[in-house]
Amino acid sequence: MGDNMQKSVFMHIDVNSAYLSWEAAWRLQHGEKIDLRKIPSVVGGSQATRHGIVLAKSTPAKKLFNIKTGEPIAAVRRRAPNIVVVPPRFEIYLEASRAFIALLHDFSPEVDQFSVDEAFLDYTGMQNIFGEPVEAAYKISERIKTELGFTVNIGVSTNKLLAKMASEMEKPDKVHTLFPDEIERKMWPMPIGELYMVGKKMADKFNQRGVFTIGDLAKLDVSLPRIWFKSWGEQLWHFANGRYIDTQKRGAGNFQGTSSGHEEDIGAKSVGNSGTIAFDVADRETAHKALLSISETVGMRLRKLGRSGHVVTASYTTFDLQRFCRRKKYPMPTSSTMEIYERAAEVFDSLWDGTPIRQFGISVGDLADGGCRQMAIDQDFRKEALEHAIDNIRGRYGDMSIFRASFMDCGFSHMIGGTMGGVGAARNFLKSPVME
Repeated sequence: MGDNMQKSVFMHIDVNSAYLSWEAAWRLQHGEKIDLRKIPSVVGGSQATRHGIVLAKSTPAKKLFNIKTGEPIAAVRRRAPNIVVVPPRFEIYLEASRAFIALLHDFSPEVDQFSVDEAFLDYTGMQNIFGEPVEAAYKISERIKTELGFTVNIGVSTNKLLAKMASEMEKPDKVHTLFPDEIERKMWPMPIGELYMVGKKMADKFNQRGVFTIGDLAKLDVSLPRIWFKSWGEQLWHFANGRYIDTQKRGAGNFQGTSSGHEEDIGAKSVGNSGTIAFDVADRETAHKALLSISETVGMRLRKLGRSGHVVTASYTTFDLQRFCRRKKYPMPTSSTMEIYERAAEVFDSLWDGTPIRQFGISVGDLADGGCRQMAIDQDFRKEALEHAIDNIRGRYGDMSIFRASFMDCGFSHMIGGTMGGVGAARNFLKSPVME
């Protein structure tokens, strides 16, 4: 294993039951005696309406009542009438996320935030400072536990794919390795449904073809999965063999999150963002809300760059990992959040057939200098001034300092894939020891 550690080294750090862990830790710090992680409990829904879905559940809730993320709160209450249900408080969770990412920057300048509760850390070349990768992983885990009050799983390997697969192994509060010489022993015996980007529907399709484990797929001639599922089948075959090439592009199969510490290239040909929702979106109202959330980040980035764009692209990935994309060119360029949203929603509505969605994406292309453009007759300069004012407030006080009321209790952030604050933000989220 020593030879592997001289090559590229990545860690995938994943917060255990993030929303519930952050909620429990915050409550303990503020005097509550009961640890939500120790009792049947869930984060989700609304105490006032008793509606909504499960966003996170405790281990007892999962073991005793088989509670699943994404199921309706009403169904949970029927199965477990005395279960503790707490509404989400995203401002607290974003603060915890910022503190989490800030701490990771103590161990590497290269941290890519993949979602609100997980990140990749490039540990290549850091061994002389913090020790061998596994040793450093335990240091990171312990610091998060003692300084921030929650636990994580950490996977260590030579690429992002294997690091993520490793972190998904036994939970919670574990460190796992999955180096290339461990693939056959550790990864190949796992069910095919455990492979990254293989959902239940795809796993069923593999099972129908006699592929039941990751090893079964890895040992096939690549021509077979290519015939079955075209280029996607070939990519999954590479995943099964532990091979992953970072394309630096967003979309299904690529680990592109919010890069902490890097600004957008001023010469970019397009500006976009994408985000994965914690549950399958099957209604248009929620889908539009997700598009608005992404439009918030795309608009803010365009305005920061002083650019505007004519072409708006909307994309989505369904629950069974089918990706769809459509774009439209508009005569007037824009960097307005609401205009980007309205255009993206128009494109999305022309494409979506109602199939449940897990991931959304928006990009704005054919960019022009935002300072020199033709103005529409009905151009409302007050809206532009308002958006710039909001950008300034968020830049100074953080993303949660101002947001639309429509995002309260909706199940996801008001800025999917947002800036997540500076690396120095919220270092003092929690000080109490973890009680896991």
